[in-house]
Amino acid sequence: MWIWQQQNWPNFEYDLDKILPSLEMAIRNISPLMALANQLDETKRLQLESQVLLEEALSTAKIEGELLDRESVCSSIANRLGIEQTTQSSKSSQAFIDVLLESIRSANQPLKESDLFKWQHMLFIEKPMLHDLIIGDYRHDTMQVVSGRHGKQTIHFEAPCSNRQCVQQEMNTFFDYLNSAGVLSGYIKAAIAKFWFVTIHPFDDGNGRFSRIIAERLLVKADNTTLRLYSLSTEIEKHRNDYYKILERTQKGNLNLTEWIIWFLNTIAASAEASLSKLQKIQQSTLFWDRNRDINLNKRQRKLITRLLQTHDFAEGVSRRKYKNLVGASDATSARDLKELLKLGILKVEGAGRSTKYFII
Repeated sequence: MWIWQQQNWPNFEYDLDKILPSLEMAIRNISPLMALANQLDETKRLQLESQVLLEEALSTAKIEGELLDRESVCSSIANRLGIEQTTQSSKSSQAFIDVLLESIRSANQPLKESDLFKWQHMLFIEKPMLHDLIIGDYRHDTMQVVSGRHGKQTIHFEAPCSNRQCVQQEMNTFFDYLNSAGVLSGYIKAAIAKFWFVTIHPFDDGNGRFSRIIAERLLVKADNTTLRLYSLSTEIEKHRNDYYKILERTQKGNLNLTEWIIWFLNTIAASAEASLSKLQKIQQSTLFWDRNRDINLNKRQRKLITRLLQTHDFAEGVSRRKYKNLVGASDATSARDLKELLKLGILKVEGAGRSTKYFII
């Protein structure tokens, strides 16, 4: 029996006493992040949000089995936030950023069916390979999540409804809940809404993406801000197997969502904690450029320093080979660039020979 076959569907239940410790931890991790963000000027807040949106876009694509070009997504975000002049971005990355930002910035308005239809058209601006997919409307047929080869397939989940009218009725109930005010906590509401939407699975494609977009939208309201300062999809992607396991287990269970909500709140707490570290990196970056504003660096060197300051990509140091691949330079140019950065006192070196690694000071 699937959860939607339960007699009282969709009257979900949860044990608040069991949930409270995770809810308190999530709020405890979010609070200092919001406090520090409020101390930043508008440019720095947008810089932090741009990093969060970048991770959100890349991670949600990975969850769906897609890969987006990092530089293209960066360009899309910068163009939309107006934080810098950038190169051309791809249609797919621009579309996702447009949908996510539109959803976030309109979080205080009721979400409507027409919004979802519009956003699905935006997300699928490039024609799907399967031409019979319905885009911009609810599905008209049954839907199952299966794995394995033909003849030995495992059905992980079957969604309610085998026709559009039924799907619309399910979604009408969902919208009533989503746009209502009678929920104890916005964070709990986000947990329930994400699970509920992906369980209805109203579209032929993009349901997982939309469930996370809706959750992010509700988290904006819960945080009482119009900025995204932590990324839900990044944490989900890190623990993708756990996500699918608890989702499948809950969809096969009764109407009690306690375990799911605890998992969701713990994911938020971890995401906020990781984002706080990024915020501290932004502060470090600000201090670095203030300290080194008079130093002339070439475009390649600036790209490396920016990556070292803003990400954990090279937490274990960057080798000359990694630098070469990052900036697309020759061995001789890479060696010269790194030697100059050492001489300027911007980088320090550890190890020797092939084990040589460079770290920012």
